[in-house]
Amino acid sequence: MDVLVSPPNNSTISHGSAGSTNTLDCFLASFDTYLLGRANHFDPAVRDLAVQALASGGKRIRPALVHACGIGNLAVSENLLKASSIVEFVHVATLVHDDVLDDASIRRDRQTVYADRGATAAILLGDALFAHALEMASEFQGNEVCRWVAAATRRTCSGEIQQSFLRGDFTLTSSRYKLIIEAKTAELFTVSCRLGAHVAGLDNATSALACEFGRRLGLAYQIYDDLVDVFGREADFGKSLGRDLAHGKVTLPTITLFSKLSKLEASRLHENLFNSGPEPNPEIIHEMVNLMRKHGVHHECRELLDEELSAIGNTLSEFTDDTIASRLDDLRQVIVDRISLLLS
Repeated sequence: MDVLVSPPNNSTISHGSAGSTNTLDCFLASFDTYLLGRANHFDPAVRDLAVQALASGGKRIRPALVHACGIGNLAVSENLLKASSIVEFVHVATLVHDDVLDDASIRRDRQTVYADRGATAAILLGDALFAHALEMASEFQGNEVCRWVAAATRRTCSGEIQQSFLRGDFTLTSSRYKLIIEAKTAELFTVSCRLGAHVAGLDNATSALACEFGRRLGLAYQIYDDLVDVFGREADFGKSLGRDLAHGKVTLPTITLFSKLSKLEASRLHENLFNSGPEPNPEIIHEMVNLMRKHGVHHECRELLDEELSAIGNTLSEFTDDTIASRLDDLRQVIVDRISLLLS
């Protein structure tokens, strides 16, 4: 597959000033220990599978968002670790299910649970991870956390369902696409900020700004992730790529490309794509990537990304707490850097 540039590796988030980076790195080390410790709550028959899914690392951007909004007086509390683990459990559950839907064998440089143990085990493990996230949410005083997590999980799944129903419908508008990814991706970013703000006891106005930041960052991140599937390389990202194209998943690059093709070109490409069998056809994917480059699809997607990043900057400027704004801006910059490397 063609690639514009090799992006950075898929390591955990670590960016910004020395002080903020050290604080986040220390938190993420404690977080990983706490996260795997929660896997011990599973029955023995499930525990190894849970550890396999949870220990695969990743960028940990959602826990980093909880940390940025919730660190408060710089003390890492159990509630902060618990809130971060809740969103990561939900996120990992969606990934385990995604691997089944996308027939993906590799994620984060490791064999997926689906490839290792089959679809049945992967689906049931994802369900168990969702359930444990809600169990952890119920450990907080009051019902707000449980309600927020349940609603975010519902919206995330709803977005995935909508996208699955629209497979192959490349006439989808970019505005409709944004509504879908706002549910399937941005919702978890939003609730990460909401939980962090709740743990820190932030006022309603600051909490609302944090949630808006999370929503915007989630939109930008999903667009970036869609572009990775087209222009990235598996060796750089440690996961199966090209699956979105192969399975006709509606993403911003594909709907942008099809909007630029003639009816005849679009019909022929659509037919070839869906007659290529269950595995990605390298020739068709190569053709689609070349067409995207020819029609400047990556530049147009970058324009939409820049709009989101500009909106994020406007949101950050409204914070009265410079410390929180600085931590969140560090996370924004990580995404900016990855986008710039991928699309430069």
